[in-house]
Amino acid sequence: MAKNIIFLFSILFISCGSNGIEGYVSEPITITAEKPDDGNDLDYFWALSNQPDGSLMNSNDLISVNNGNKMTFIPDYPGDYSIEVIISEYGDEISNQIFNFSILDFSEKKDKKNLNDTLNNESWLDEELDEEEDELVNKQDDIDKESDELVNEQDDIDKGADGLVSEQDDIDKESDELVNEQDDVVKKVDLISKNTDLTKTKLRKSNISERTDRFTIQITSKKMLKDAQSFSNELIKRGYDAYIQKVLFKSNETFFRVRVGSYDNYNSAKIAANSLSEDLEMTTWVDFVRKEQ
Repeated sequence: MAKNIIFLFSILFISCGSNGIEGYVSEPITITAEKPDDGNDLDYFWALSNQPDGSLMNSNDLISVNNGNKMTFIPDYPGDYSIEVIISEYGDEISNQIFNFSILDFSEKKDKKNLNDTLNNESWLDEELDEEEDELVNKQDDIDKESDELVNEQDDIDKGADGLVSEQDDIDKESDELVNEQDDVVKKVDLISKNTDLTKTKLRKSNISERTDRFTIQITSKKMLKDAQSFSNELIKRGYDAYIQKVLFKSNETFFRVRVGSYDNYNSAKIAANSLSEDLEMTTWVDFVRKEQ
């Protein structure tokens, strides 16, 4: 007795990046970024760096959960995809991981199954008819059991999808709360112009003196000078007055910060920072202009 079985599953990979992870169109794929051993308060930025010409996905379709280190997406077109995650600590990049995927059309999955069935049928031609019939009955029983298991797995996947929707709702609520908190911060900015210093970073402090009468926008921070120069050159090509500032932390760590502009008040800097965040699709920070070492 022939039965048509549709295999539905979600693929979960925990890796720091590998080449050609195989998946199928319209089937969810979940990956987990490898957490650095010395990381504490980490931020994860997921970005879609490569996709097939026919794909309509963008970085907003990458749903991150579990404090940002786990991400789920559903490919919409067959071809090769690359997803990058940048891990930063207090605004300084400490890890960059790339995941590559080879996405197939669901029909190719069926072709593979049909090919395997054909090869198996050919191998049975040398068997006695009675033995063949017994084996087919046993295999059918196994298929029936697997079908039941796949149905249960699909139910678990559906529950997981519902959980992701709930988590996304929680994220949206937290985002609204952060916007309200940001409004409160803007109202208190006038206190800064009255010789009130900005709150210092609690865990890591640099040895660069600050000018409390000027503000700038930090885009990113790199451990390697060449990486910072490359990022800065791209900003300059796009018309931004980007510059690089070297910073040495008391922990003897050296970073090269990529920054943009100089403003005489916090409000102007914050408006420009918000515009930059939307244009670059990444988080920016407003900081005092630092004096050169």
